[in-house]
Amino acid sequence: MKLLLLGTAAAEGWPAPFCTCDACEEARRRGGPNLRARSGALLDDDFKIDFNADTVTQMQRSGRHLASVRTIVFTHQHSDHIVPGEMNWSRAPFSDTPPPSIDVYGNAQVLGMLHAQFPDSGKHAFSFHKLRSGHESTLPSGDSILALPADHVEGALVLRITRNGKTLFYGHDSGLYPTETLQALGEGPPLDIALMDCTNGGLETSNRGHMGVSGVVRMTEELRRRGAITDATRVIATHFSHNGKLLHEELVRAFLPHNIEVAFDGMTIEV
Repeated sequence: MKLLLLGTAAAEGWPAPFCTCDACEEARRRGGPNLRARSGALLDDDFKIDFNADTVTQMQRSGRHLASVRTIVFTHQHSDHIVPGEMNWSRAPFSDTPPPSIDVYGNAQVLGMLHAQFPDSGKHAFSFHKLRSGHESTLPSGDSILALPADHVEGALVLRITRNGKTLFYGHDSGLYPTETLQALGEGPPLDIALMDCTNGGLETSNRGHMGVSGVVRMTEELRRRGAITDATRVIATHFSHNGKLLHEELVRAFLPHNIEVAFDGMTIEV
């Protein structure tokens, strides 16, 4: 299992386009891992997680393509995670090598957006499937997705994805995980990769809706107590906002004592 993180920022990106706060200006000055696009990921070559307006540029910069993608899964309906019109580029004449079929998964709100964009099933290669919180779906690829409730917006999901015996927890956008989510993860196989929301960075907040450093540490400890996280798990904080103030280097220092990594655009995690 090889996971490419295409974007690691919250909705406004970082630096934010209309912002000259200290955190945005410093990100512009430092560059490198402090330049963050909106979140999205590619699992191996054929499994896309979320699809927003940054996807075209992300694929260009990574030197990758989406022609092999057969599965797209959405976490929730916010525009930094889904822009249905961007999926048109999979079709002719925008592609000379359009994929024959793509299975697309999301909650009820996501499916409503997709059906509105693609009302005629005979004119696209997408098959739409509803993810239900608490239910595990087996994909045509043989992968499985356990959809679990997030603490975010109505219907938002965090995902446990299992592929070839390896397990990924895609744990954002969310605040502190609901009891149902923690219990399900604790009852399942140990996680190989655990991605967690750190939108609030160094801010002292309630960790509701999104988490900061303290919430990520707290959830890591709780999932370790439940056996979902082990010494072999790569725990990675992601989905950062300039409002959280801590830039990449400061985040690395904050998480180092807890053996938690800090995501950056273009990061590849292989297990």
